Amino acid sequence: MLRQYNSKAGLIFAVTISTTATLLPRLIRLDADRLSLALLNFIYLTCAFFFCWMIHHAFLLKIRHRLTPLLSICCCVAGIAVITWALNITRLTPLNRFPDLELRRGQVLFVRMFRAVIIGAISWIAVYYFRLISLFQKSRLENEYLKQGNLQAQLASLRQQISPHFLFNSLNTLSSLSKETAVKEYILKMSEVYRYVLQYQDQRETTVAAELAFIRSYVYILEARFEEGLHIRIHVGAHVLDRRILPFALQLLVENAVKHNIISYTAPLSLFIYDRGERLVVENDLRPRTTMEAASGTGLHNLSQRYLLTTGKDICISRDESRFKVEIPLIS
Repeated sequence: MLRQYNSKAGLIFAVTISTTATLLPRLIRLDADRLSLALLNFIYLTCAFFFCWMIHHAFLLKIRHRLTPLLSICCCVAGIAVITWALNITRLTPLNRFPDLELRRGQVLFVRMFRAVIIGAISWIAVYYFRLISLFQKSRLENEYLKQGNLQAQLASLRQQISPHFLFNSLNTLSSLSKETAVKEYILKMSEVYRYVLQYQDQRETTVAAELAFIRSYVYILEARFEEGLHIRIHVGAHVLDRRILPFALQLLVENAVKHNIISYTAPLSLFIYDRGERLVVENDLRPRTTMEAASGTGLHNLSQRYLLTTGKDICISRDESRFKVEIPLIS
């Protein structure tokens, strides 16, 4: 929480303002007396400004309303009143250099409240603009990460391609040469997979319907490979088919399930793709391979980063002793 509230910057701000407010008037007046009073004033102002810094951050993070500044400053005034009482501040008023001048109780309270409001307002301005600068820098950093990720994806795509157009055309030719129905169907599904890869490898989004059509072709190839060892069911409602997701998101999750789990005829791996609310869910049996190295999680991490940078939403991963489930958000 302290990191979220930028407490280090708040402490530096409080100490700087308190030092300036304590020493500057005395330097102007060449007043070096009453050092204990100056020290007490420094402690008081440091506590007050740091308290206001934390309160303003709390309001900005948790409350979004046009009255947020007023409510935050009011809380600061109340907190400063407690600090004043706790430190037993009885001499720290703007008129404390006139000891012979008696102030009424109402005047003292007014002066203290006015000072608390000023401290709260100054702190609010500092916190507000500090957060604006932080959000602007964070936005620029995320844009740079997104650009870097896109460049890396393009580079990886170039490295992995061996003239995909040539391969796609060769598959079509091979399909026309073959006379066996099963072979022709398998080649057709491979062609559909490559057609989708060529069409969407540079796209940021795709429809759920297009992704599912691609997944069905991809699943056909997997089932031809593993036969009865792999059972994949797809049950997605028609109401989400026009929604959008990131390309190859489902394919990555299906590939992960096949790659990291045991597949056998005696204990087939079951995988289920379905929709739930504003998310698509890929759920599979959890039977980790014992002969493989532990999964690095790079694929899921990259998918999570793609969603965060592109949509501001994150994927949801959950698991228990027998099931592994990943939920990916639909894009509005």
